[in-house]
Amino acid sequence: MIIFDSMFLQLKRLFPLIIVGLVVFMTSCTREYICQCVVKYSGNPPGLPDTATHEFLIKDTKKEAAKKCEANSTSATQDNITMVETCRLY
Repeated sequence: MIIFDSMFLQLKRLFPLIIVGLVVFMTSCTREYICQCVVKYSGNPPGLPDTATHEFLIKDTKKEAAKKCEANSTSATQDNITMVETCRLY
């Protein structure tokens, strides 16, 4: 009985440290990443817009942030003008 009480007291003291450790571990996996997208236009007509770059933040794990960022990559063609948007994580 005495051994059980002393063990319980030790666990009771360690419980806040365990909670803090779990919180730090869980939040350390997520970070803010920059997703940079480059938009290029090509085609026959003159006066196409210049290449444009835009960025936005994604807060997640690196793997999930990369998936979300790259999901924004697109391409489209209309009236002999092709627009390609390529997004990469930094």
